This record gives sequence, C-alpha cells and structure tokens, in this order.
Amino acid sequence: MWKNILLLALLITISSCGSKKTAVKSSKDSKEVVLGKIEAVSYKSLGNGVASISLKLFENNTFKFDFKSIPQPESTEKPVVISEKGTYTVDGNWKILNFKNPKFSLAAIFDNTYAGAADFRVIDAENVKINTSKNTLSIWGVVCEKQ
Repeated sequence: MWKNILLLALLITISSCGSKKTAVKSSKDSKEVVLGKIEAVSYKSLGNGVASISLKLFENNTFKFDFKSIPQPESTEKPVVISEKGTYTVDGNWKILNFKNPKFSLAAIFDNTYAGAADFRVIDAENVKINTSKNTLSIWGVVCEKQ
C-alpha cells in the first residue's frame, strides 16, 4: 500500500513540474484515432483509493485508455488525468498497444513490480504488449478486471 502511495506521489509531483497544469494532456496524435463501435475486450479497475482505470480495445484494432488518480484526503494535489487513444496489433492472446507520442511514461503506468511477465511487457516508450487472456491485469498497481 505504501508503494502505491509513494508511486502516486511521485507521478503527481512529476506531472505538476513546470507549468501549472492540473492534468496530463492527451497527445495530438491520439485524438486523430477513430475508435471502433464494438468492444472486443475491456478492463476496468476495481474499487480502490488509488486510481480509476479503464482500457477498452475495439474490433477495428483501436483502443482507449483512461486513467485518473485519486489524491489522498490529506493531500492538496490535483488528480492526474490521462486519456489516450491508439491502435493495436494482435499476436495470439497478446495485443501490442501503440500509444502515439504519449505524454506519460508507459513504464510508470505498466509497472512490472505489480504484475508478472505473463501479464504485460513494456516494449518501448510508445508500445506495451498485454495478455488479453488474463481475467485481471495490474495497471499502476491497481487490479483491473476483464469486463
């Protein structure tokens, strides 16, 4: 639990450096992605006090990732909000998500500390490979259940 709180504080601190932004802005390229109408797979965070997370993969090989941190009650920090769209390719049960110029670190959100190698793998700064045969994924240390 303390690791989650420390990770949340670190992410909020990093995102608030520089200008007085209250949220991480979505990349311009992600706004150009046209999402499908039929969901193929989706994951949603279970109730927790850390973050609200949603990952939806659509049949036209697009996805939408939404993330909103939940600041601790004693904190004056604003929530970190991330909303990104992208495309994915299929490799069996694995989907390779391509975030176009994300304004956040995939390695920070898809942290291997909280998941096994059979769940997901960060490939580089724009790509992460997830195993959609899993009923749950741990994203940012938060359990997200397949819907």
